[in-house]
Amino acid sequence: MKRLLLMISVLLLLTSCELFTPREPDPPVNTADPYAWKPPTSPEIVLEDLANAFPAHQLTYHLDVLKQPTDGTPGFSFIPDEGVASPQPGTFDNWDYVAEENFLTKLYQTLDANGLQHLDWQINQLSPIEDHYEIIANYALTLTYLESRESLPTRLRGQAILTLVQNTDLLYEISIWQDLKADTLACWSDLKTLVQ
Repeated sequence: MKRLLLMISVLLLLTSCELFTPREPDPPVNTADPYAWKPPTSPEIVLEDLANAFPAHQLTYHLDVLKQPTDGTPGFSFIPDEGVASPQPGTFDNWDYVAEENFLTKLYQTLDANGLQHLDWQINQLSPIEDHYEIIANYALTLTYLESRESLPTRLRGQAILTLVQNTDLLYEISIWQDLKADTLACWSDLKTLVQ
């Protein structure tokens, strides 16, 4: 009898504590949108989100993979190509998250939302280094502008050396972007000097 009462008590206890209640499901990944933002759980997804930001015309996709300054820790910083920066004294001094956000906001306002925007990455090297990753990748960017900004370069090419760190949610973010010009085409550094 005591054993039966003990079993009934344990059973009642287990059923009342929501141990077997299903949790709230995660929102579904938008598989219908090929350019949907993905949580950057790997360094490669950071590049994918950057690439998808342009055809999706979503500034937030771009900003969401850049490290924001928190609790006194430095955030995103951009190191321009030296050949582009030299004749532009002061332009790239302390280029941080806020400067990047201002630049991207202006850039996205000049883009033709119905035009073909395309960013391709070719990873040359992906290296885990202590508490971060370093990606060396070539990029090719094609942009279409509104008629009023047709003087901006439509094709850009260069190499990026990206330092990626994980945030408290274990998502990867770019903390440093070093830009290198590849040839006579404009690069990210050139575009930053032209978009004002």
